[in-house]
Amino acid sequence: MESVLRGRTVGLQGYPHRGRRRIRWAGLWVLGLLLAIAWPSAAQVAPALPTPASNPPAQVKRFGNVEVAPVRLPLLQTPLLEVTAPTVYDRSDPAQQQASVEQRATQISANLRRALDRFQEAKTIQVVVSQLNGEPILLLSDGRSQPIRLVTVTSLDADYNGLSQAELAEQWRSQIQAEIERSRQILSPRNWLATLGAVARILCLAAIASLLFWWVQRELNYRAAQLEAQQRVPAAVPEPSTQEAEAEPLALLQQRSHLLNRLRPVSVLDAKLSWNRWFRWLLFWLLIALWYWASFQIITVTPVLDQFRDEWLNVPIRLIGLWFAGGVAIRIAHLLIERSAKAWERSALLAVEGDRRRSELRVTTIVRASKGLATALVAFAVLLAVLNTLGLPASSVLAGSAILGLAISFGSQSLVKDLVNGCLILVEDQFAVGDVINVNGQGGLVETLNLRVTQIRDAEGGLITIPNSTISQVRNLSRTWSRVDFNLEVGWENDVDQVLACLTHVVENLYADPEWQALICEPPEVLGVDAIAHQGVLIKIWIKTQPLMQWKVGRELRRRVHHALQAEGISIGRPQQLVYWPELEGQPQPEGGDRRRPPLTKL
Repeated sequence: MESVLRGRTVGLQGYPHRGRRRIRWAGLWVLGLLLAIAWPSAAQVAPALPTPASNPPAQVKRFGNVEVAPVRLPLLQTPLLEVTAPTVYDRSDPAQQQASVEQRATQISANLRRALDRFQEAKTIQVVVSQLNGEPILLLSDGRSQPIRLVTVTSLDADYNGLSQAELAEQWRSQIQAEIERSRQILSPRNWLATLGAVARILCLAAIASLLFWWVQRELNYRAAQLEAQQRVPAAVPEPSTQEAEAEPLALLQQRSHLLNRLRPVSVLDAKLSWNRWFRWLLFWLLIALWYWASFQIITVTPVLDQFRDEWLNVPIRLIGLWFAGGVAIRIAHLLIERSAKAWERSALLAVEGDRRRSELRVTTIVRASKGLATALVAFAVLLAVLNTLGLPASSVLAGSAILGLAISFGSQSLVKDLVNGCLILVEDQFAVGDVINVNGQGGLVETLNLRVTQIRDAEGGLITIPNSTISQVRNLSRTWSRVDFNLEVGWENDVDQVLACLTHVVENLYADPEWQALICEPPEVLGVDAIAHQGVLIKIWIKTQPLMQWKVGRELRRRVHHALQAEGISIGRPQQLVYWPELEGQPQPEGGDRRRPPLTKL
């Protein structure tokens, strides 16, 4: 009974919710009915969207129910007059297209061209006003043959210009007459000879200025070559290079020395070279400006080309300006990066404790990568500006590029890995340009390091390119300091204490030598007996050296140890083995031998 009452209570409480739903649905139904009723009237009131067929051409101007188009003089393309016609809203209709204002302007230009061709040999060409069906018309005549009808002055033309038809006809007649006489004078042989003379003078002036610029450019290039030769002066103390635990070829040593000399900071030479590059760059742009000015002057003095003067001052000069601005931005960015690098060298921001050369290499590597990134960003910005100048919407290009990038992103995952790993290499300072490393079984001098690849040159001169994404483990042989790990095995018959004293004396003399003391970081350590084997006693020596100096110091150490062993009569260890021969048992033994021991042979 209680459950039934509860069910009724719940049901009675649910009735208001059902009523609200019904009211809501009824309201939506009424709203939809009202929209359905009002839709036709709304569609009638809404203005029609413009379609490509209703839009006028670029040269046509629309003023409500009137469209205006220019008429240009043939060949010279100078503006002659403006004609009108009723607005055409659907240019896809052939009948309406024939009545459009651009068709009228085209027909007038064709009539004018036909008249000029027919009356080419005539001494004079007259523009006459006549009447046809009560409207003034303009005729072209040479006074002998049949006149050619040029244009009819309509009432719409008169209303647009604010004149009567007769006044507009007279105005057009005088304009056309003046332009025809001017064009005949411009296109005369005498005027063409004067134009060719002016063009020749402009070209000669530009050629002479170009020769002067070429001579200055040659002098600047010669001066730059001299400064670069001074920068390539070898260092006073050459440094060895790569391979593990054995002598390195001289070729790789020279490669590293030359590379480090190119990377070392030489403030005066760098400043001179920087100014030299700026002058050469400005000279290049002066040459471009010279020939642009010459081409503009040629277009100006040549009547046939004068019609392109405005276009030549619009898009080309904007493109050249963007090119120039991009070059200036790149050079300013490089200058700021170089100034920042000098500040980094003076501060402890990128310093490596105890290794000044290491800090210089790290700064140089980061500067090179930063310059490449800045160049790419500026080039991308200039590309977007060029697209905008050419009328291509940058947003559409970027959207297309995004879609294309998404499409190829699945195939360019290794490129992303290269960039990420390249950033980590720079940030973590795993190695830098000028370091000697072993990576992926390859060893050599790092010549190029950017965000995508690392290029090293081995001892044979081969250039090895390694994608950064494949670099998982690096052995840096020139980071902070190096070590000579020298092992010497002496024979059993030697006195170990005598050998240790001899080697201690050798390393102390080596460390005391001023020529070698600068290459050794700490006093050498004779660690003592490191192993005992059948071939002899192993003695280990450690010498901590400057980066990449372990091979040079090791060679000198081996030379001095050899001389000391010979002087002290110490023999090196050799493999020894005792062999038992049962067949020789009972045979006579050598004098002094023990007859109770089995026969042994010492090998």
